[in-house]
Amino acid sequence: MTVCDGTTDRTRVGDKMDPSSFYDAYLDVYSPERFVEFYTSLEEELFLRANPSRPIPFSQVPIVLAPEFESRFVQMVSLLWKVLGNPVYQELSAQSIPEPLRPPSERANPPVIPFDPDHNIGCIDLHLDGSALRMIEFMVLPPGCVGVYPGMLEHYGSYLSTVLPDREPTSFRAGWDRERCEEVMVSQIVGAGEPERVAIIDWEPKSQVTYGEFCYTLDMLWRKRGIPGVIADPREIRTQDGRILAKDLPVDRILNRLTLLDWGARHDEIEPYSRILWESPEVFAYHPYLWYLGDKVSLTLLSDPATLGKMGLSSSEVERMTSLVPRTQPLASFCRDGAPLVDADRLLEFFGSPSSIVLKPLSSHGSKGIIFGPTDTPTKKALEQALLRIDPNEYAAMEYVPTPEIEVPRGGGERETWHSDLRIFVLNSHYVFPGGRVYFGDYTNQVPCRGFAPLFFA
Repeated sequence: MTVCDGTTDRTRVGDKMDPSSFYDAYLDVYSPERFVEFYTSLEEELFLRANPSRPIPFSQVPIVLAPEFESRFVQMVSLLWKVLGNPVYQELSAQSIPEPLRPPSERANPPVIPFDPDHNIGCIDLHLDGSALRMIEFMVLPPGCVGVYPGMLEHYGSYLSTVLPDREPTSFRAGWDRERCEEVMVSQIVGAGEPERVAIIDWEPKSQVTYGEFCYTLDMLWRKRGIPGVIADPREIRTQDGRILAKDLPVDRILNRLTLLDWGARHDEIEPYSRILWESPEVFAYHPYLWYLGDKVSLTLLSDPATLGKMGLSSSEVERMTSLVPRTQPLASFCRDGAPLVDADRLLEFFGSPSSIVLKPLSSHGSKGIIFGPTDTPTKKALEQALLRIDPNEYAAMEYVPTPEIEVPRGGGERETWHSDLRIFVLNSHYVFPGGRVYFGDYTNQVPCRGFAPLFFA
């Protein structure tokens, strides 16, 4: 269903939609040798193999949608980012900030999440359910590999023009291209002044699949602004004489890529880094608290009509949002009174059969926690066993939305059925370009066979 014409009158084969003529034509002429040559030609420019043990993977197939989906992406971002700026939503979201990450003077009260509608970055992860778009996750911080995506889209478009010279697919929103996207991202990182040095911070950064993106980001900063940078672990951050040092180098701007899950779990080890957040938050290109505007708790707020009504949204906006966000509830809300155990009957009464439920960790994205879905809990008994293994206070229950299927070429002319999702990218509250991920398995980030995919309109 990844190749979609946007209508409801479609031909299906099993649970797959017939591919469009563009996608079918691409599969017919696909050459693994030519694709490897294409990927290899970008390795140096985009630092794809900066981490040789975890190179940045590109999907050998693009995701293709009908052009009308672009206007739907624009409308979706406009509505969601309107909610992000709502004070009621921000106050409710701030309650999720754990006490160890709050300034010592504000432990009793949630701090303010500083969302700036004119300075932000993010993405929305979607599943295509027939012709309906369903939001599975979203972020209001730099998503994985965002820095290399504009370059990947530009080059992938050129690659497609060589294999399908009679086709003209588009990717960037009108008025946007690689140069403009990268310039905005660099401007956001740099901020109002001219920093002496920028630090990109993540836990054991050289082990991350995004390490190449970090290298490319520093390369952009140097090429476009002449600003040097350093990539460091939060344990390599300290202060001395009022200055922030990363690997003993002075820095005055930080691009934090450490997840708040890792931050919270290791706050005792990185207390000097937390102090910078409390005492000098202006140093961060994006305030780390923005994580809590787009966590799983956020989905419970956005799927609840009563909560949305308190934000002053119109009835049509509430309807649009609840049709976009699958029903999501804190798992603890299904516990028996006075007991720490989830009542499976209450859970099934709300969601239906076990195959209609997915259990997701509240504090993390897919690669950072254990997810339970229909393949794990096909029966009530299997669901009950899974519920015994997890802390209900750390999980949310979400309505299951199947992942679209996509045909991927394999050796010898064979094709294999994989899965895909859509990812639309946002800069300064505007949708600017699309992407996605193609993977073999049920969950995007928890399988080794996956790739960042370009998305084209054709």
